[in-house]
Amino acid sequence: MKKKLLSLLCILCCATTLCSINVFSKTGTSEQQQRQKTVTVKQMTLSPKEFDTIEKINIIWARGQVNISQSQDENVYITEKAFVKPKETEVFGISMKQDTLFIQDYNSLSNLSLDSSMNTKEYQNLLQQYYDTEYDLEIALPQKQYKEFYFKTVNANCNLENNTFNTIITETVNGAMELKDIDAKTIQSNTINGNITFSSNINAQQCHLESVNGNIDATFTALPDTLFVSDTNGNIILTLPENDGFVIDKSKLKTTKNLSSSFHLKDANNKKTYKNGQTPIDIVCINGSVTLKKLNNN
Repeated sequence: MKKKLLSLLCILCCATTLCSINVFSKTGTSEQQQRQKTVTVKQMTLSPKEFDTIEKINIIWARGQVNISQSQDENVYITEKAFVKPKETEVFGISMKQDTLFIQDYNSLSNLSLDSSMNTKEYQNLLQQYYDTEYDLEIALPQKQYKEFYFKTVNANCNLENNTFNTIITETVNGAMELKDIDAKTIQSNTINGNITFSSNINAQQCHLESVNGNIDATFTALPDTLFVSDTNGNIILTLPENDGFVIDKSKLKTTKNLSSSFHLKDANNKKTYKNGQTPIDIVCINGSVTLKKLNNN
């Protein structure tokens, strides 16, 4: 009896299949993982005139690595790389509508039939197709104040660095999100199985970080006016600068026994308070640990 697999991308959303693929990737695809994406699929350059009205960046990507950095001039540079040359229908698409630049990954896998015993050769071919159609995206954006950056993925990792945004929104299933040298009014990052990392020089007024199974490690240059951090099964590390004071509601924290802090916290009225307790920090951590560190400015 044969079963239809709609696509491996959809299958990866299921935890049981993810486990199978993770095991396989550690053994049968070690050589595959060491390969470099050397094939340039597509390159584009947008001139300042073409990009002049763009204030929002919208990226939907399936899997691979997405890097967004600052351009060395006023042009926008977009490059897609892969292990092998994909079909023309699977090359990324780009469009500009009003004030938004849209970039979308069109890669897909054809439906395959596998028998109930999961024939090893067919399964390996399926996985080979999956890894061969993992594309990387590199974008260099000119420096300016953008209204919004939106990123959505199933299995891609994303690095965003060195620019200024009013709003940053990221939604990932299995991908990791890293921000570096970013100024933003609002950052909202949600993931199911990936890590969220703010590595350095993050300045945000409002910040909402949420993960189910990944870790959250965020370093802030200034204490946000509003900070919400939630993690179900991962650990939370917050590195904060010296400040006038903050307060943490213990009833939301859940895991007070696994809390360590470089800040001297007063414990009273079901709250943990630093200095005047002016700024509320909402931390929800169910099964992991919470660590608060003082930022070293030296």
